[in-house]
Amino acid sequence: MAAVVFINMVGASWSVLFYDGSALAKNVEKRVWLEAVEDRAIEAAMEAELYGETTASEEFSTHDPKAAIELIRETDKISAMFCILLTAILPFLIRRYRQMAWLYLLPAAWLLLNAHAIALNGGKAYAHLAIPAHATRWMLPIALCLLNVMKGCIKPKPHWILHTNWMLRIACASTFVIHGWEAFQLHPGFQDLIYVTWGYIGPEPSADTIHILLRVIGLMDGMMAMSVLLVHSPKTLYWMALWGLITALSRPLTMGFEAWPELAMRLANAAVPMFIIALGLPALIRLHQKI
Repeated sequence: MAAVVFINMVGASWSVLFYDGSALAKNVEKRVWLEAVEDRAIEAAMEAELYGETTASEEFSTHDPKAAIELIRETDKISAMFCILLTAILPFLIRRYRQMAWLYLLPAAWLLLNAHAIALNGGKAYAHLAIPAHATRWMLPIALCLLNVMKGCIKPKPHWILHTNWMLRIACASTFVIHGWEAFQLHPGFQDLIYVTWGYIGPEPSADTIHILLRVIGLMDGMMAMSVLLVHSPKTLYWMALWGLITALSRPLTMGFEAWPELAMRLANAAVPMFIIALGLPALIRLHQKI
């Protein structure tokens, strides 16, 4: 699971390090630009009132945000690199210093804040659902933190495993039900994935065929989300892990190898169900016997 968290962070940070930055940085940049524009507009209005002329069309003079934007981008890259390095070395440090597992909360917070920024930025279909849709991504490092801290306690708290199990189940259900809803509502991106994938195995599908298939997938995802909360069936969890891996692999298969960060970010969708199985009924039974 620590390896999955590291791979997830590399995938999420790839665009930060080599392309246009994270959603969080874009949101902060937008706010800086808006503040600069508003300040300049106020200044222009005051000059027009005092001197009877406007300078609204002039370049930014006293409120140039370029320096602030550059600082935001540099901070964004440093934060992403720090999270990558942290998730790479923590599994080794925790073996000796268990309390350092609390540092897993930093990449978890980074992923959660970026999901929130995606929702605020918008511009994509169902962007407002980013936080629950990405729940497996930011919940996995939190779960690792809790379990490793528990192992380092002088008096371990066995019920933490039960709580962690439920946190992962809720995160898994959240991600699958949101993706199921998007599929049922015929998400344009999902339609493209099916269309391209279908082209590898058969003739060009009709729009009606794609719509029916997406609605079936949406219902299946919704049923799996309910099952992971109500039944805790290992068979369902194995299927969720396999389905999560299939949907993650569909990105580089349809978009080309350059889309591998999309696969890396979605590995958590397959890993979390497997983690739930590892913390499943046998472990819970042993815990209850200890308690």
